[in-house]
Amino acid sequence: MSVPVPAGPPPTSILLWNAEELLDPPAAPCCLRPTRAGDRAVVYRTGPGGGVAAVVDFTEDAQERPDGGRSAPCAVHLLDDPLPRAALLADDLLGPVFRHLRGRRRIPEPAARRLEELLAR
Repeated sequence: MSVPVPAGPPPTSILLWNAEELLDPPAAPCCLRPTRAGDRAVVYRTGPGGGVAAVVDFTEDAQERPDGGRSAPCAVHLLDDPLPRAALLADDLLGPVFRHLRGRRRIPEPAARRLEELLAR
């Protein structure tokens, strides 16, 4: 189910999830170690048709998972119109950030502001 993305802070990180993880709430949402309640991330859906498919608002700080990594409870906002990989790579600010994704990562502030602009459309 797709809902409008509520206003919030610019995203600070990119999470790589496959399509099955795009649930609200996700079973065990991964996040970066410094994630805090109130932080926002974008979810990059991997695989065919990949791109930014959701925005995540974390409601609690990151904690270690028993199987390794970190997770934090969050609200997932699926995008009505995902930002496709091609559009991300064609953007001067976002291309360098999304070109070689291999794992979760922080988003530089100029790219975060650009993402915020695109998500508001």
